[in-house]
Amino acid sequence: MSGWALVGRRPLAVGAWSAVILLGLFLPAVLLCLPLLDLFVEMIRTMPQTPNPQDEEVMARMMALQSHMSLVNIGMMIVQVVAPTIVMAAAFRAVLRPDEGRGFFLRVGAAEGWMMLVSLILSFGGNIAAVAAMLPGALLGLIGFVVMAIGGDKDTGAVVGLVVGVLGVIVGELALLWALLRLSMALPMTFAERRFMLFESWALTKGQSLRLLGMLLLIGLTLLVLQIVVAAVVLGVAAVIGPDLARTLPSARSVGDVLRLTWPVLTAAAPLAAIVQTVVLVVCVTPLASVYRALTTAREAEADA
Repeated sequence: MSGWALVGRRPLAVGAWSAVILLGLFLPAVLLCLPLLDLFVEMIRTMPQTPNPQDEEVMARMMALQSHMSLVNIGMMIVQVVAPTIVMAAAFRAVLRPDEGRGFFLRVGAAEGWMMLVSLILSFGGNIAAVAAMLPGALLGLIGFVVMAIGGDKDTGAVVGLVVGVLGVIVGELALLWALLRLSMALPMTFAERRFMLFESWALTKGQSLRLLGMLLLIGLTLLVLQIVVAAVVLGVAAVIGPDLARTLPSARSVGDVLRLTWPVLTAAAPLAAIVQTVVLVVCVTPLASVYRALTTAREAEADA
């Protein structure tokens, strides 16, 4: 796997990328959420035992919380794109332009900016498409139930509706997966060309869906092993420090108290979590750059023949 090979070849670069994730993703996310947590805790502490939905003070607190949540969501949307995209571009650069190793392959330029835009579009479009892909199956299931129910057999109608609905949803999600595989070269193409490229991936990946699916399954398998190892480590650490935290945390009366009691754990855990997050990101995206390089080389060879 090219992702694991890159991690093994460039451990110092992976460490630098982990710092980007820690300072550019984890820290801003915590700073964005802390005021929201304080508002939530304060609202819970001061809320009457039997809150009246018509109480103007309760409604004002809920509206303030909702307003802050909207701002936090917007901030999180930006935070979740910027730092990961910079690291993603660095991994692409390590594969496609290995001679640009200065600064651990980290840059902030046109390529990164266009990649952020493509990432946002793929994220939003994928979420919308995931919901849309389920609608035809749900509609077919409802139609099947109605048709059978009109015939007087409601029990059979329910079974038929459920089976048809589930099959329709599966077909819709498989179609979505196929579309995402066909668009999977959009990010490495955007990086390589330093301009917005999305549907150009469709032509490049023609006839490559099974190969891309195999790559996806292999990545998923390796990440499953990593997840099992990380989960075992986390459970072991929790078994050691959990009892002490269970005794001290109930005395906390605010988010500040929680942070004061848990800062040694957070200080040790945050960098390790950033490293794991970075390794997962590199393992997931590096094969895209390798496949893109192979496809473009093959296309150039065909053009020269």
